[in-house]
Amino acid sequence: MRALETAQFHDADKYSSYLSTPAGRLRIELAWENLRRFLPADAVRRRVLDVGGGAGSICLRLAKMEFQVVLLDSAEEMLGIAKKEAEASGIATRISFHHADANRLQELFEAASFDLVVCHNLLEYVADPAAIAAKIAHVLRKDAVASFVTRNRAGIKSGDWALAKENLSGESVLDSLYGKPVRVFEPRDIIEMLARSGLEPIALYGIRVFSDHRDPKDLADEVAYQQILQLELLLGAKPEFAGIARYTQVIARLANGSQEKRS
Repeated sequence: MRALETAQFHDADKYSSYLSTPAGRLRIELAWENLRRFLPADAVRRRVLDVGGGAGSICLRLAKMEFQVVLLDSAEEMLGIAKKEAEASGIATRISFHHADANRLQELFEAASFDLVVCHNLLEYVADPAAIAAKIAHVLRKDAVASFVTRNRAGIKSGDWALAKENLSGESVLDSLYGKPVRVFEPRDIIEMLARSGLEPIALYGIRVFSDHRDPKDLADEVAYQQILQLELLLGAKPEFAGIARYTQVIARLANGSQEKRS
């Protein structure tokens, strides 16, 4: 599945435009609200890594809170979009931009050098997701957390119901934005993978539980959008609903065994 590694990023403008749609905006804001609960205190003294952060949707929010952020992405065009936004917001000095592949994490950064790592919608596209998770564990400081967002296998969004049924047992699905294959995970797969990488999940959320099944016009009205956002947050925190969400978000920290090895 090596071809998946850059499939999402061939057209940076297209991806950036998607993030500005109600559905893209909802994905980002749900992941952000879930993450906010786990942000470390004393932001100005904290160092954050955003792996595959693309146009900087999460990175820019963290920098505005005065975190020192490292944004790493393999697509120069995406980094350019993020840098332009950061400069316009006057926060570019708080962000270090790295044009590199996620496989180089251990080469680029020392062990235990970050207080938070964000890895949203990247593991679907890499050849070895477990290896990336292990590299993230390597750069996490003791008591730090990492946030992962991945495509959920049971998160159906298709008018072709035969295809939707087929996708439930497949390893990949066709990405609706680019029409290219993208890996899908079950929540238990992510938890097991993170555990093998030395990470202990401490929270799991579903992102976009029901909104993908609504008329897109429902999200176009700001009042309705905010109501849907709040309901999505409530449902996404419940395991019975998270299991059918479009995406899965897992917050994890170093497992006790991994922390002891660092001591």
